Amino acid sequence: MKQKTNQLFLRTIIIFFSALILCLTISALILHNQVQIEHLQMENLIVEKSILIDDTISKLFYRTQILSSFILQNKGDISNFDELAAIIVDDPAILNILVAPDGVVSNVFPLEGNEAVIGLDFFSDGSGNREAVIAKETEQLVLGGPFTAVQGEQILVGRLPVFIDQPGGKKVFWGLVSVTLRYPDALEGAHLIELQTLGYEYEVWRINPDDGEKQIIASSRKDSELISNYVERKISFLNAEWYFKIIVDRPLYKLTEFWVLIIVSIMISFLVAAVAQNNQELRKLKNKLEALSNSDPLTEIYNRRYFMQAVENQMIRVTRMNSESFIIIFDLDNFKNINDKYGHQSGDIVLQEVAARTVSVLRPYDIFARYGGEEFIIFVADINQESVVFLAERIRKSIANMEIKVLNANITITASFGIAAAAPVNDLTNAISFADSALYIAKQEGRNRVHFSIVTQL
Repeated sequence: MKQKTNQLFLRTIIIFFSALILCLTISALILHNQVQIEHLQMENLIVEKSILIDDTISKLFYRTQILSSFILQNKGDISNFDELAAIIVDDPAILNILVAPDGVVSNVFPLEGNEAVIGLDFFSDGSGNREAVIAKETEQLVLGGPFTAVQGEQILVGRLPVFIDQPGGKKVFWGLVSVTLRYPDALEGAHLIELQTLGYEYEVWRINPDDGEKQIIASSRKDSELISNYVERKISFLNAEWYFKIIVDRPLYKLTEFWVLIIVSIMISFLVAAVAQNNQELRKLKNKLEALSNSDPLTEIYNRRYFMQAVENQMIRVTRMNSESFIIIFDLDNFKNINDKYGHQSGDIVLQEVAARTVSVLRPYDIFARYGGEEFIIFVADINQESVVFLAERIRKSIANMEIKVLNANITITASFGIAAAAPVNDLTNAISFADSALYIAKQEGRNRVHFSIVTQL
């Protein structure tokens, strides 16, 4: 009898621990899935914030394209530099813009407070000058910084080389144009502080090309303790390679879910259902992450990154078919007044309505994207110049005739349009530059109008 009792007890112990091990294994899988989901959420945030950083900095740096077009159209004459500069220095994050024939700064706007920059040789030794050399060698817009400027401020810079065509097809290096951004003001558009409200810490860093050391660009961490639960991804834009890390500074045993799973570990059926649910959430997050990489989260149209990739492919086809194609850039007039008067949420509603109205006018195969802020870009192909101007006018009138309800008011908005020929006349970079220049002319001429770039080929 005693032996049977001992056997029953032993069997009960074995069953108990077998069931416990099974339940704890399932609990461990759930916790693992939750960590994966959280990591996907963190990757999602990295993608979202890196897109915002890219859009914010690129939008500010595209002033260099305007300066370059100005110099090319005037064949190197910069006597009217101050007039153009006064128009395009329209953001508080911009410290100055400048031109440097042969790499030596000759003009800077605004001059007050930036006098020390005049005469600076970008091809001499100094912080940020390595990027000037890279820009000249690669013939591309180059991002430099952050570093300390001669004025004593922390800055980010965009250096763009300018090459002027000479007879016989030869290009001659004219010099550099540059936009200087206040740092960290230039990153405010990415709203990194929002990560802390979601319970995360963050760190953005790079390898400083001047000394090869790690340089913190932005961080919410106040200590240097080692952490293990984080997601880090390399983000690239222009020539720069930065690293974005999102950190969870809490151990698993502090999670309520951990203790709940321990308590209910015997409820196997519940645990299996939870695993299935977590796996479904995992798949949904993966799909969302894939969609986010191609679309703008506010307007749900394409983002700038996808637009550049898709249009490059389309321009190859257009060139092969010897068809006509065009870039249309439009910008909402006085959009800042809407944000100031009605708030940024109302501004978001306006952007969504404008995007929806534009989609309703476009053809299904036109490529439409949010270029950044209140600026949009369209690629249209298999259409002639007269038709593309008519299309832009239709969009302009559709926006101008639209009443948008925000708060307790109905408001109207207008937009200015710039159009330039794309393939096979121009490549994508030149087409965007010419369209952007045409947009600024439209704004100078009174806004709410369409201007077609008279420059058709470099």
